[in-house]
Amino acid sequence: MWTIRWAIRVLILILTGVALHAQQSGDPANGKLIFEGKGTCTSCHRIKGNGSHFGPDLSEVGARSPEQLQASILDPDAEIAPANRICRVVSKNGTTTIGRLLNEDTFSLQMIDKTERLLSFQKADLREFAFETKSPMPSFRDKLSAQELADVVAYLSTFKPPPGAGRGGRGGAPAGAPPAAAPPPPPAH
Repeated sequence: MWTIRWAIRVLILILTGVALHAQQSGDPANGKLIFEGKGTCTSCHRIKGNGSHFGPDLSEVGARSPEQLQASILDPDAEIAPANRICRVVSKNGTTTIGRLLNEDTFSLQMIDKTERLLSFQKADLREFAFETKSPMPSFRDKLSAQELADVVAYLSTFKPPPGAGRGGRGGAPAGAPPAAAPPPPPAH
């Protein structure tokens, strides 16, 4: 099952990469207009503090390759990062709530819903807790032209992590950097 899924993902990445290189380069300014307008992306995502907290923060998404960005826009279900998975809880009284899991411990879980409400549940009060298998993000395969897609990818590619921040801006050495030298041993007494 996973082998087929990965083979399909690789094929999609190869085909979208070929399509991306075959078309004109994107216009980041027009991509911003599409991201905030036609795409309605800020209803779930935010960049540099602008937009919703429901979906992933894209402030440093430019660390990903244009091919990865395009694949995520065209097929958001192909790869969902664990931190972005959507969960569904059903309380013992039958109330269903869907949102992005923020924290979970032995006794409780916290999530944010589409209206950006922070919610907390005691696990003892739940009848059901499960992760959704589909991303709430729609595919833009039939919604954007090839040029509009290139424009959005060009716009998102401008959001790089700060220099030296590593992958995703979470610290550490940049990808491909040599490992840091070990500290010297303590002096012998």
